[in-house]
Amino acid sequence: MHTNGQIMARMRTHNTLFCAGLDPDCRKLPPEILEKSGTNEEKVFEFLQGAVDATGMHVCAYKAQKAFFDLLPGGHDVLKEIIRYIHQTQPGVPVIVDCKIGDIDNTMSVYIENLFGLLQADGIVVNPYMGDDVITPLIELSDKSIVVLVKTSNISGGIVQDVLLKDGRPVWQYLLDLVVNRWNQSNNMIPVLSSTVGMDMVKLRQLIPDTMPILFAGVGAQGGNCGNLHQLLNSEDVGVFVNSSRDLLYPASHIPWRTAIETAAVETKEALNRARRVL
Repeated sequence: MHTNGQIMARMRTHNTLFCAGLDPDCRKLPPEILEKSGTNEEKVFEFLQGAVDATGMHVCAYKAQKAFFDLLPGGHDVLKEIIRYIHQTQPGVPVIVDCKIGDIDNTMSVYIENLFGLLQADGIVVNPYMGDDVITPLIELSDKSIVVLVKTSNISGGIVQDVLLKDGRPVWQYLLDLVVNRWNQSNNMIPVLSSTVGMDMVKLRQLIPDTMPILFAGVGAQGGNCGNLHQLLNSEDVGVFVNSSRDLLYPASHIPWRTAIETAAVETKEALNRARRVL
């Protein structure tokens, strides 16, 4: 099954719109992990294994932020091994690598070889600023998910994304049109839309195909909320998913860390499901 199809299937079969973020920050690892002997790479891998075991039944996808792995000398191998571990222990749950790449075609081919070939990722996050050169090599990868930055949740993104074009649309709406109508030839695109700014979600959902998932960004630590998430649902009451990283991996709790992560995952999943039912 193609990755977009896997995400949508997990939404239905496991009743979840929750994507678990894997952002391993060595400064925030549980004392039980930090106090062990061994390398930082070994500690991070053990922590992420525990996080995956605790969340697997509650997620529709994982999103690994590559920057945190890049800080580790052996981070590339850690990322490769945690992707392998997820594929082995959580069949049907795809892993998206958040790398926000975007370059000319020959460089994109190297990124593709690394991310999809060596790391075996199921999807990646891309920055479309360099246009077709970024996206064209990815269109043919119909079995992968290509998550495209459209309207991001960081406040300063507006100095670029909210600039108005001659036709009155902001740049981000033009990008959404490209994602839907120019680049989605293989049905493998996923737009990123922000939960932190006011948008007409009902109108946006009408512009996006029923079979195209939406990554609803910024809920949680970045200040967004899921109050209007229900307006982005498709005809099957799915089609939009939310990532949580910091609130999931490092919850303020005195209970054992694996239990705390599982509790955070369940609470997030249930909160998103309540938001689906808002009329």
